Amino acid sequence: MYSEQALRLHIAKWVVPVGYPPIEYGGLVTFGGRIIDVAPASSIRSRYLGETIDHGEAIITPVLVNAHSHLELAPLRDLVPSSGSFVGWVRRLITARERVDHQETLAAIETAVAELMEDGTGVLADTGNTGIVLDLAGADDIYWPFSGVFFHEVIAPRDDDFRGLKRLLGTPTIERNEPHNNFNLALSAHAPYSVTPDALRFIKAWNYYNRLPFSIHVAESTEEIDFLHSGSGPIRDLIEERGHWPPDYEIPGTTPIRYLNKLGLLDSQTICVHCVHLDDADLEVLVKSNASVCLCPKSNMHIGVGFPKAFDLKRLGVNMAIGTDSYASNDRLSIFEEMAVLAAADPRLSTKAIFEAATLGGAKAIGLDAIYGTLERGKKAAFLVIRPGNLPSAEVMDFLVLETCKSQANRDMIVEEGDQ
Repeated sequence: MYSEQALRLHIAKWVVPVGYPPIEYGGLVTFGGRIIDVAPASSIRSRYLGETIDHGEAIITPVLVNAHSHLELAPLRDLVPSSGSFVGWVRRLITARERVDHQETLAAIETAVAELMEDGTGVLADTGNTGIVLDLAGADDIYWPFSGVFFHEVIAPRDDDFRGLKRLLGTPTIERNEPHNNFNLALSAHAPYSVTPDALRFIKAWNYYNRLPFSIHVAESTEEIDFLHSGSGPIRDLIEERGHWPPDYEIPGTTPIRYLNKLGLLDSQTICVHCVHLDDADLEVLVKSNASVCLCPKSNMHIGVGFPKAFDLKRLGVNMAIGTDSYASNDRLSIFEEMAVLAAADPRLSTKAIFEAATLGGAKAIGLDAIYGTLERGKKAAFLVIRPGNLPSAEVMDFLVLETCKSQANRDMIVEEGDQ
């Protein structure tokens, strides 16, 4: 990390701006924590005088964006095996979480943060039911390496819960909405089946008023699809067991995506997380609404809910982001591994598209694409230097996705600080 203000020239065998073709023997110029130029190395050397850092046979890329994580579930690593059904997995998650204490959670989050950094994540959208992550992000004595947003997740299946939500929003902590080390507070709804329609609208409106993204788990499982169509099945059983069934519940009778659209919740500031089960009409709604979709393929595979229609989403122009979800459904919080899984699962999906989802797509989804997601003039000087060795002379994007997830790849994250 470089902290003092100085003009710097970062040179490498490859520079991958994202949004523009990769530059062989390229470089970027930085000053005061910002990028002021990206061009071939020869052009940069001839036009700028400053400290030159030659990274040699390396690739420079933007930092990665993890658009969906649950750091407060970090202590559940290897404790929530798949059960063969989504609701079965949820039951195991609830049981495992009840056995974890505060100190275990703190230690596990610290480990998770280190892993995210090691794997190149510089921008994070984290979701949780408690304030522990936001407290860590705002603590004066703790180094918090991420910009991004913390989504305080709301579960409000009854009107009484909704009234509690309104009281929560009246507290000073929520009302101020002050950034914590560039880590902003927003609200998210858990899922279409666990939050009342009024509460869903209220959460969306609160985020919209505060110019913040709105995130929700949606279309993750067949149990969710069945429940919204009929009001019955394993999800209803779980809600009733936990004493949350609303007596006046109106069955939507449609798909999760079309339900959210009917409520007016889908727009360019909405992140639909998972979206495994989509029909053609759902895809059309997503296109028209300009909502983003965050894919979490390894989590989906672990739980056994299926695989997202990433190729169809990309083909239709839906903005895609990538997340890791949590250790409760993933063995590693690596966006590189998520990219590799997507590339292997569907050869029709270009690796260029996958890498864009992990950078620019994620930044756009959470509203930070003016600062992160690409290497270009005016953006934050936050980037990765990847030194895997034996670099190819072509197909650099394929190489990035399929090779850099391997443990022997050496990745450094550089974040230059200055006038922000």
